[in-house]
Amino acid sequence: MIKRLSDIPVYSSAQVNIEAEIFNTIRLATQRLTLPIRLTLPRFQYIDVIIDHDAWACVDRSLNDLPIIAWTEFEITNRSALHLPVSCKISNYHFQSSQVVEGALSFTKMALEGQLSTHASNSMPQTSATNISQLYCAVPKSSSQLP
Repeated sequence: MIKRLSDIPVYSSAQVNIEAEIFNTIRLATQRLTLPIRLTLPRFQYIDVIIDHDAWACVDRSLNDLPIIAWTEFEITNRSALHLPVSCKISNYHFQSSQVVEGALSFTKMALEGQLSTHASNSMPQTSATNISQLYCAVPKSSSQLP
């Protein structure tokens, strides 16, 4: 992912802060789900969001995944609390990329929350009362109850 981003000329870039709730959800997804994660934005016909460990990008699927916008260089080494926003570099590869920014991160957060809850319910061991040995279900009688 990073190699592809470095091959395309950047229209503009800036340092921005990402809300902690959004960053934490996406970061958790990178730890638990198979990478790269690819989601299709519902408001835009050909735009996908691709999430990797060190970069998030919106790409145009109809133009061979040409990047539109990318978030990179996350400053997490000096992060002292999970509720604080995270600074990163945002690179715009298209002059109208600002139309995608707001909806892309909030949609990504909501979609990944759904995938994470599905992943958690699938990975939890399913135990039922019938699988438990009767030795663990019987309550031993106390010495005062013995005949």
